[in-house]
Amino acid sequence: MKHKLWSLLAFTMFVASTCHREGPDCHHNIIFRNGSKTPIIYALPFTDLSGCILENHFKADPGEEFALDLPRYCWEQELAKGKNAELYVIDPAKFNVGFRFYDCDSIPIKNKVLKHYELTLDDLKRNNFTITYDN
Repeated sequence: MKHKLWSLLAFTMFVASTCHREGPDCHHNIIFRNGSKTPIIYALPFTDLSGCILENHFKADPGEEFALDLPRYCWEQELAKGKNAELYVIDPAKFNVGFRFYDCDSIPIKNKVLKHYELTLDDLKRNNFTITYDN
């Protein structure tokens, strides 16, 4: 079963009660960088019993960076033991901003997916916790 980034974020934000100290073994944030020449949307999938929806989205213009900073979240702990985090890069011209859940397999039908990331802890470490989209 794929572990969804949003599920990890939601679980951590609502259940975690202590802050982890930032350091070499605990990173709180990920930097998202738009290296393309067009605007994009970064979106995180959220799943429940009725399906999927892309939430916690943010638009990034060309060259723009966004830091997802979660003080109670430690990526090294959450992505341990082979877990992964998903992230979608969507074309703003076709982004489903509705509030209805749909079949998870239809994310690419309801949205124009430019890139789908399934990130491991090794991926994040290798890229210094920075995700750059280039088209």
